[in-house]
Amino acid sequence: MNCHCIPPSVVFRLMPLVISGATFAGPSAVLRHSDVVFMYQADARTYAEYGATVLAWGGKPTPQSLGQARGVKVFGSVGMVTEFAGYCKRYPETYVRGLCRDVHGQPVKVPWLTDHQHQGIPYWWCCTQQPLFRQYIRQRVADTVKAGAHGVHIDDHLGTAGGLWLGLCFCDRCVEGFRAHLRTLPADDLRRLGVAQPERYDFRAAVRAWMAADEGGKRNPTGHPLWAQWTIYQCRAAAAFMRELHDLANATAGRPVPMGANAGLLWPRHLSDYQTLDLFSAETDHQASARRCTDEPLFAYRLADAVNRPYAATASGHDWAFIKEHNLPGLVRTWIALGYAAGHGLMAPHRQWCYTPEKGTHWYQGPAAKFAPLYRFVRRHAALFDGYENAADLAVVLPHRDFLKTPHAWFHLGRQLAAANLSYRLLLAGDEIVEHPLRAADFDAAPALLIPDTAELLPADRRLVEQRTPSKRVFTRAADAVASIRPAVRVTAPAPVRVLARVKPGSAVVHFLNHHYDPAHDRVRPIQGVRVRVDVGAWGLPANTVGRWVTPEGADRAVALADGQAEMPELGLWGLLALGSPP
Repeated sequence: MNCHCIPPSVVFRLMPLVISGATFAGPSAVLRHSDVVFMYQADARTYAEYGATVLAWGGKPTPQSLGQARGVKVFGSVGMVTEFAGYCKRYPETYVRGLCRDVHGQPVKVPWLTDHQHQGIPYWWCCTQQPLFRQYIRQRVADTVKAGAHGVHIDDHLGTAGGLWLGLCFCDRCVEGFRAHLRTLPADDLRRLGVAQPERYDFRAAVRAWMAADEGGKRNPTGHPLWAQWTIYQCRAAAAFMRELHDLANATAGRPVPMGANAGLLWPRHLSDYQTLDLFSAETDHQASARRCTDEPLFAYRLADAVNRPYAATASGHDWAFIKEHNLPGLVRTWIALGYAAGHGLMAPHRQWCYTPEKGTHWYQGPAAKFAPLYRFVRRHAALFDGYENAADLAVVLPHRDFLKTPHAWFHLGRQLAAANLSYRLLLAGDEIVEHPLRAADFDAAPALLIPDTAELLPADRRLVEQRTPSKRVFTRAADAVASIRPAVRVTAPAPVRVLARVKPGSAVVHFLNHHYDPAHDRVRPIQGVRVRVDVGAWGLPANTVGRWVTPEGADRAVALADGQAEMPELGLWGLLALGSPP
């Protein structure tokens, strides 16, 4: 089983993507910026009410469900941890062979499915390196494609690696596979790690002994000195299995089959298999309990941009539980606007999974009257979304190694830039888990650079930074970048507003997001007196031009820019200033 190599590189942007010998348009073609994506299946009336174009987490298609979704691109979902009942039914006498094991050899429950059972059996986490469970997942993928799905979605796509935070998995297959990984390491690294004979090394026994030597009894497997290498090994194995599943889907269909996954990019390690994926359709923390507009998902959207993948988001189970308990559809409306303004989207909140430890699994049925008009607005104005890309004032070098160690520090940096309306793009620097080298062209195109640290860069990336930055404006702190860089779009307003500019040759669309959210009444308060100064010359547009003001609430209005400046009409939830000549 070849599960220890890093997947081959893909060529981004304008080059075709090659999978299993088949050539097709790159991942960005799988979703358009104006697509309306449903998470779960609905009926034909509901699809029409929202203007649905894609079903991202559909069940195994049936003639009836495909008939209901006529005109909708259907992705059938296969779950790595949620289908324990189906796995048990398939292998009732032998299912235990496929379970993950902790360091003591015991199975581990899926933490967010502790209220689920199958005939009295808890929902155990299953190991994607165990042949029996792999066989089950492979058959599910093949059956989903044969049933007529246009694409495949993999829930909990990291499989065993998704349970690393729980100290997984120490089954015999995983321990054996780790020996092969260790044999690939340089001799000096093995000596430093204390591994004398990698071909015989028993990581399970080593971790047990290390824990037993702790008189305080506070050690756990994730603190072991080799845990970083164990993580690399498990993530590479997970990526290899996903690549195998994608190849299987292509072969089964006799055509390239797009594949998505629940890759919540605010959670570390979820980029490990991005090269196999064509889109992310993922749970993403939206901080609902704070009862205010959030900039956090923007960082996930910018990470998706960094690897040229579309991102269809949903909130976390905790977020939806909070929304349901406190009846806050108005807050959700701000999430919808943010997703589309960022060039991605929030999946239509028609029916959403909720979870709390107290209530377990329950569901939020979103009010269509609050949500559907926003999605229909996007479909009506698709020409203002499709083909436009982020106009960045700043490029931020993000070493994936450092993101794994300190994700919240990076989220804080993103919030600082967003609050200052300093538009940024992320230049992702890969590591042993994520193969994504920095590119010279990205440095050359960047108007300014924010590079907080180079210590966690791979040597080749560090050399590139040294070569390409001497003639550039380079900052090491977000606060300094905010103080020094003049954004292409500057806004002054009596209340919080976010502006996100998107451009293509000959035109631009500036999205204005109202962050003046009133939690007591669950709505944004309209803002008067928003003034904007736009450096339209940077986008090849005349300083004195007339734009269109487009909102979900009413008819279009003309806005005249004088020397790039204007006072905007009243800002409700969301307004678009279209400049130039969109089709």
